[in-house]
Amino acid sequence: MVWHRVAGLAVAILVLAVGGTLLGADEKKAAKGHHDRADALASKLGLSDEQREKIRKIHTDFDKKEDPIEHRLHTLHHEEREALSKVLTEEQRGKVPEVMKAEMQKEWDKLASKLGLNEEQKTKARKIHEEYGSKFRALAGGKGERGEGEFRKLRHQEIEAVREVLNEDQRHKLPSLMRQEFHDWRDPATRREHLKAIGDKLGLSAEQREQAKKVHESFETKIHKEAEQLRQLHKEEHEAIAAVLTEAQRKKFHELHRGEGRREKE
Repeated sequence: MVWHRVAGLAVAILVLAVGGTLLGADEKKAAKGHHDRADALASKLGLSDEQREKIRKIHTDFDKKEDPIEHRLHTLHHEEREALSKVLTEEQRGKVPEVMKAEMQKEWDKLASKLGLNEEQKTKARKIHEEYGSKFRALAGGKGERGEGEFRKLRHQEIEAVREVLNEDQRHKLPSLMRQEFHDWRDPATRREHLKAIGDKLGLSAEQREQAKKVHESFETKIHKEAEQLRQLHKEEHEAIAAVLTEAQRKKFHELHRGEGRREKE
């Protein structure tokens, strides 16, 4: 995994974006499972017991659909990094850790600025990302249903760990910010831009750049396809939950889903 490029951060953003959809300021234990997620939403929307049970079932059903897609996405990023590492010389591989540390620092600083993190929070959040990043990369090489389920468990654990570092206002901002970052990172032009920047810092030759471009292009379509499937499932899950709600609950639910980030601009 010597080519631990910035695409790895996109995976981390995916982790938070997927799990952050229904998380708000009051659900410190929301990462524990379907019941907690439904309970957290119930506390905000005033759900009946019947509505709560229906939403629990929706979460369960969609987790089963989303797990294999997430597993394939993580695996594709893992395989892409491995393929790109073969393009590098031994000397360039030695430079990768330093280059990636600088790139990661830059991305974390951007994210921290949007969330308004202080230096202590930045340090703690970065440590959490590094800790879980190694766990996700290890799972990416695994196969089977157990591996797929483990991605969700790690995702929720990381969300909870990150949320513990944040204050109430930052927790409110996190879901909408993560969704936006996720969509930005899935943009092919953004991925190509970062690939070029890393290539510049590593001093790739014209031949190596062409090889890296071919590797990138060979994975781009597959990654985009999986990401679009995941995005569609998120949309369907949101719509399924909304269908269970009353008109007043639905309005508040939509505000919770997309409105947290607005207060940054007010």
